[in-house]
Amino acid sequence: MIYPLLLIVFLVLLIRYSKVFQLEGLSKWIMPTAFIIKILVGLLLFWMHIQTYGLGDLSHDGGTFLREGLYLNNVFFESPKHYFQLLTGIGESPALIAKHLYMTEYWSSGDLTLINDSKNVIRLHSIIHFFSGNSVLIHLSIFCLFSLLALKNFFLAFKPFVQQPSALVFWALLLVPSTIFWTSSLLKEPWVFLGLSFLARAILYDTKMYRKAIYTGLSIIFLIGFKPYVLVCILLALIAYLVYRFVFRFKLIPTILVLLATIFISGILLEKPRNTIVHYLSRKQFDFVNVGKGGLHVSADKCFYYFQPFQYRNLKITGSEVRLLKPTDAYIAHFGSIQKPIPIHLTPKGEVWRRHYFTEGCMSFIETTPIMNKSKQLARNIPEALTNSIIRPFPNDPGSNLKFLSFAEVWLIFGFLAIAWIKRRKLSDVERGIIFMLAIFSIILFLLIGWTTPVLGAITRYRFPAQFAVILIGMILIKPIKIQPWRIIFL
Repeated sequence: MIYPLLLIVFLVLLIRYSKVFQLEGLSKWIMPTAFIIKILVGLLLFWMHIQTYGLGDLSHDGGTFLREGLYLNNVFFESPKHYFQLLTGIGESPALIAKHLYMTEYWSSGDLTLINDSKNVIRLHSIIHFFSGNSVLIHLSIFCLFSLLALKNFFLAFKPFVQQPSALVFWALLLVPSTIFWTSSLLKEPWVFLGLSFLARAILYDTKMYRKAIYTGLSIIFLIGFKPYVLVCILLALIAYLVYRFVFRFKLIPTILVLLATIFISGILLEKPRNTIVHYLSRKQFDFVNVGKGGLHVSADKCFYYFQPFQYRNLKITGSEVRLLKPTDAYIAHFGSIQKPIPIHLTPKGEVWRRHYFTEGCMSFIETTPIMNKSKQLARNIPEALTNSIIRPFPNDPGSNLKFLSFAEVWLIFGFLAIAWIKRRKLSDVERGIIFMLAIFSIILFLLIGWTTPVLGAITRYRFPAQFAVILIGMILIKPIKIQPWRIIFL
């Protein structure tokens, strides 16, 4: 523990004395304090995983990313050339993966997006493993350091539009529950947060064009690299904002009517793009349902077979090997691909398949209406999608006791938004434009999550950028607060 603690002390001092992390007008210790808080929250997340799942180490995505990062790091000591091929993706091949990373689950999870964003988290962990000694605390500290930089970017971008004391704005941005929870982890979220913050800084804060270009470029790199669909949501929100600002000169009703009419007409006329989008969302939903219910993917020659839990009795699972004992139905799933799953009837022929992905199912799985590649059904699912992604979990929903924390956060966030609306101040056109863009971004993201995700635990994680946008809307709306007890804290 001495080495990780020494590194944390070094990072605290770096944050305290480096201009990169300082905020003008606030105490020089406010950022180091926030860094320590984020590490403590990350350790809390670690402990909650252990308590919830009863495991002796970090479980689920965070643990898998860390473990597979170590596998990739070990490749360097076998063949530096092969390591840099896998690290950069230049020269990566199925043969190379089969030789060095055959034991991984996420590295070869398919081509559902143009970039396998799970690989990029594994790549980052592999680099940190060179000096971490496999310490979770060191990996967590590095991730928290960059998400702290993201917090600074958001503060600089939105402080001019929030009429509250700087210290209150900073602590409010830091302590949004879902945001600090998921951005203080070993997952993709800290880097998504960083990418979003670079774009916010480019649009709202920096005035020099070369800096805007740099931050925009960094934003695109991080968002494409870690969650491309979030970038899509932002681009759509930016288009809506440009229409609102430059076409209709900040007139809300005409903007909304024209945007809705454009979506409707485009959906009718542009049949091929519409079908592609609907199929993509259908396939994503199908994969999430399989994961939520539980199932087994085994790798065959050129595809993957998917078996549901009730079919396990027809299989013999020995370690990483799977054999078929009795005739059974399955799916040719093309794991991670956007190709439509194909039903198939399998009979025992002595084949030995490799277990690729296996899950017992999720405690917080909920039934959702299948899209089934139908655009009309996608439209009908909008109320269900928004309900699931914005409001749930409910107290009687399945899942662990953590659902009560998420339930409380949802109502606190929207309670704050309601108060901010009641106590709203007079806004400038620019401020109304920012609120409009944040609202469009959050609605689109809520929709995508609700359409595709039938697991409440995953919903609470994926929606944090949308909830953060809602908090920002409330902070811009609300009048200045006169009582200022926070002045005793870090001023």
